[in-house]
Amino acid sequence: MLEKIQNMLREIRCYHTANEIVSIIEQAKQNDLSYLDFLKELLTIEMQNRMKTKIRRFLKIANFPVLRTIEEFDFRFQTSITRKEVNEWLTFSWLEQKANKILMGAPGVGKTHLALGTGYSAVYKGYKVIFFTMQTLMEDMIIADKGGQFNEFIKKIMKNDLIIIDELGYIPFKSIYSNLFFQLINSCYENVSLMITSNKLFNEWGILFNDQTIATAILDRLLHHCEPIVLNGDSYRLKNIEGKI
Repeated sequence: MLEKIQNMLREIRCYHTANEIVSIIEQAKQNDLSYLDFLKELLTIEMQNRMKTKIRRFLKIANFPVLRTIEEFDFRFQTSITRKEVNEWLTFSWLEQKANKILMGAPGVGKTHLALGTGYSAVYKGYKVIFFTMQTLMEDMIIADKGGQFNEFIKKIMKNDLIIIDELGYIPFKSIYSNLFFQLINSCYENVSLMITSNKLFNEWGILFNDQTIATAILDRLLHHCEPIVLNGDSYRLKNIEGKI
């Protein structure tokens, strides 16, 4: 009978329950569970394990270069932003509103850590996230454009709830690349949230994109529903190096 029930559970794709039903039955006997409590335990085990599988899949899709958490962030060193402010991000109401966040500041002040930590937390809340450095994003867009698959590329990444673009500003744009980036931003506008880190302030984006008109159009769409954050202070990396000297 037990084997038959396990097969039936697998037929309806309750694989986790099928694998653990023996131990669940034993626990039910030991704790003298009612039928309803036993059913609740079965469903809880299945739902918890499905969420774990979903998170593992989403973490793989996100393509984070490393895993960083908000808990690891040193708010005592980086005082431009508070833990309370970041905790508010982690409610992810802004994702539901399709809003954006842009983190600006010099290299090493914690922009990438905050972006990765936010993305990691979003995955654990069940949101789909994709991470790009600006260089890899441009390379992917150029390849897709040359292969006549740019629209398909855009549609694919727009299936995410959050697109993180790291290190905007380190590489100057040619006009054709600025146009591709504008098309991405225009497609995401009010459809998908963006989190962008940049070492350039907004007044430098015209030079960055080599076209003030495109830079203005990009900023117009990004800033309509956006929280810009400027991080000041010294570099984490230099602090760590100095501590070793």
